[in-house]
Amino acid sequence: MKAAAQAAELLEALAKAQDAHLPYVTLDGTSIPTDRVVKRTEAGNHAWYSGKHKRFGDNVQVIADPNGFPLWTSPVEPGSTHDITAARAHYLGALYPVAAKGLPTLADMGYQGAGIGVHVPFKGSRLGADNRPYVKRKGAEARSDFI
Repeated sequence: MKAAAQAAELLEALAKAQDAHLPYVTLDGTSIPTDRVVKRTEAGNHAWYSGKHKRFGDNVQVIADPNGFPLWTSPVEPGSTHDITAARAHYLGALYPVAAKGLPTLADMGYQGAGIGVHVPFKGSRLGADNRPYVKRKGAEARSDFI
């Protein structure tokens, strides 16, 4: 698929999400197992081998609604491509304007540093009070509410 057509589909999907008044969209990459592919990177490594998954595969990025239904999928990238790299190459710029209009994106730690409107979990063990989970802030009081 041509890049312009792919971009148009993404913008259309995000516009529909806004029109549906979704509270957010989710973003995640998935690895699809494939047979061994011969192509290598400049460093001599297998381009389609994912070290994280320990297998050959494709990396496909998915933007989904809050129920997990896919709204848009990216073109296939080699399995060795990191999520944030694929995001920057295909769609990250399209998420910023819709985030400014009130449609944030929730993502996992693979998108750390993605930018405005893409929310990832906080990293680290010494978090400020505002970033700690509610149960840890409230201690035993909060836990007793769930018993």
